[in-house]
Amino acid sequence: MSFRRIRHRPETKEDSRTGRYTIRTFWAGNGTQLNSAIDFRTKDSRDAQLIIVRQLADGGKTLTLNGTLKVAGEPQTYTLRRVWRRRAS
Repeated sequence: MSFRRIRHRPETKEDSRTGRYTIRTFWAGNGTQLNSAIDFRTKDSRDAQLIIVRQLADGGKTLTLNGTLKVAGEPQTYTLRRVWRRRAS
């Protein structure tokens, strides 16, 4: 990951699977969440936005990732949540 993206600057990229997209990564106001906003167009040419929020919990032992996908013209919002816990060593 490049630190320049964490300075609120949007960065346009292109991927062979997803096509062209713009990503902006930034720290939340309280500095505890790293957020990414990804804007792109679907294969049927609708605007979409994926918001990803990452946060450490339990003194850094747990990482949570929450995502929200909104597609223009669709009433529903798609959500995802992943949790990773550090194994005891």
